[in-house]
Amino acid sequence: MTVRNAAADVLAAVSVMTHAKEACARLNPLNVPMTMHQLQQRAEMIDRVIRARSKLQQLRNRAEALEDALARFKARREAKCA
Repeated sequence: MTVRNAAADVLAAVSVMTHAKEACARLNPLNVPMTMHQLQQRAEMIDRVIRARSKLQQLRNRAEALEDALARFKARREAKCA
């Protein structure tokens, strides 16, 4: 994952989460009967939110892995210089 891709993924995920928050506020409660179209929209929104959360978690995991790799690199470099 390149830095450019990571930045684009973060922006896309944040955009989806912001949109999801606004859209979820407008959803009918589950105890109110819904049309098939409304059910489909609800399902699509839930799917988008789950995918965005998954992407954000992947980015967090990748950032942690890169931090660990950088720390190992710096440790090796210090060991060579010493």
